[in-house]
This record gives sequence, C-alpha cells and structure tokens, in this order.
Amino acid sequence: MKLVINEKYIKKYKTIGNYATISSLLILALGLVFAFSKDMTRILYSYVALVVGFVLTQVGMYFVNRFGRNPRYDEVLTTAFEKLRHDYTFYVFSAPVPLLLSGPCGLWIVTPITATGTISYEDGKWKQRGSNALLRFMGQEGIGNPDKDLQEKEDNLRKYLSTHGIPADQQPPVKQVMVVMLKKTQVGEVSKAAVPIVELEEVKRFIRRVDREECATPLSPDAQARINTVLQTGQSAPQTLEGYEADKS
Repeated sequence: MKLVINEKYIKKYKTIGNYATISSLLILALGLVFAFSKDMTRILYSYVALVVGFVLTQVGMYFVNRFGRNPRYDEVLTTAFEKLRHDYTFYVFSAPVPLLLSGPCGLWIVTPITATGTISYEDGKWKQRGSNALLRFMGQEGIGNPDKDLQEKEDNLRKYLSTHGIPADQQPPVKQVMVVMLKKTQVGEVSKAAVPIVELEEVKRFIRRVDREECATPLSPDAQARINTVLQTGQSAPQTLEGYEADKS
C-alpha cells in the first residue's frame, strides 16, 4: 500500500489544538481571579471568561484528540492497511475527504468511529447507548448523524473529481466503511444500516473481501492512475498518462 499524507495539515491543526487548550486554561484562571473580586465589573468579566474558556477548551480537545494523540487514529488505520497490495493508496488529509483509500475496484471513504457505548442502527437511525457523559463533556465525539455526514463526503468527493476532469460517468464506484477505533465501543444491531460498521481488526479483511466479491470489472491501470493523479496533485486529469508514476511516499 502507498501512503499519501498531508503532514502540514496535521501539524497546523495540532498546533491550533495546543494553543486553544493553553489559552483556555489561562482565560479560566483569569476568570477565577476576577470571581473573587468585589468589583461587579470584574465579576461580570469572570462570567465572560468562563464562557470563552469553555469554548476554547472544547475546540482544543477536539483538535488535540484528532491530531495530537499518539498514535493518531489515521496512524492506527495506516497500520491496519499497510499490508494491502501495492495497488492501494491511502490518502490521509490529502484528498477531498479526510481519509480515503483508493484501490483497484474504486474508492473507499473511511470514517473512524470514536463514540463510546453501544452503537446500533434502529428504525432508520443510528443510536448510541451507555456512553459516558463526562467523556462527552471532555471532548469525546458522539455518533452524530453518520448517514448525512457520509453522504456529504461522497458528494464532495464526486464534485472534486468532476471539477478536475473526471466526469460522473467515468468516476469509479465509491464505497464507505465506518471503523470502530476503541475497544470500549460495542456494535449492536446494524444489519439494516446502509453503511457497514466494522471493528478495526476486521477492516482490512472486510475491504479485501468486498473488493474481491463485488468487483466484477476492476479498474484498468490507466483509469486508476488517472484518478490517483487527480487526488495526489490536485490538478485536472491528464488526457494521457504515458510515463506516469504513482506517488511512493
């Protein structure tokens, strides 16, 4: 498997997360000092500092959890995918969607799920039960609305390909998979979900199996190279790919 990763993007948002966290602590400390004042104006400032500090805390934890943890979730997924064949390329924050796997049968939008508790799909909706309220307060992401989010990702990806010279009728199949990243997350009844959700340990085998069983006509080397050219360079697809060599980073 090839890896194309946007290190500058990761570094940027890791820095934002660190600065937001440090700033929130300083503002909350200042608010605490104001709170003990007898001056009503300063007491008012303490409430403002509390609100601003709380917002910055949430922003900081969001970016630190995503870009500052070690290992990052994208690094865990890279390890899971590293033994895929050479005709797969994993794009990490370097494509129109955050995590994208390009393969011989099309594109996979990969979405890590970090919500805790039991995840299930009931009555056409995703449900999350048994999650820890304190963890959610401390920046732990919930399940949200995956169907809407994933559809937006696919729409953005297809729009990007169209804009860069690959019209809709020439675009490859786009599949989606949600990957459970935490051991404490349990998967309940999800048989009727439109998008599969699999355990981290199973995602590589799942993608291999789907690509093997559902790919009647693999992409030609030329078509796959054309797609990777667009994804890697951000430039319109060339009319000819003679002499093209894929990114081996």
